[in-house]
Amino acid sequence: MAAGNFDFALAIGGEAGQGIATPGNIMARLFIRRGLHLNAYNAYQSIVRGGHIFLTIRVAQEPV
Repeated sequence: MAAGNFDFALAIGGEAGQGIATPGNIMARLFIRRGLHLNAYNAYQSIVRGGHIFLTIRVAQEPV
């Protein structure tokens, strides 16, 4: 990796109904506005309130 380049991933998880998708969507928009490339993935294991939900975002200066 060249100096100054970066590539990282972050994950947010919790119970369905806690609003996990909202902060993930806000962060994704911020990264895009900064000119970064990203891949976001939502995993809905349960659509019933209280089930698990995960959001993973990978961000890099190069296409991911």
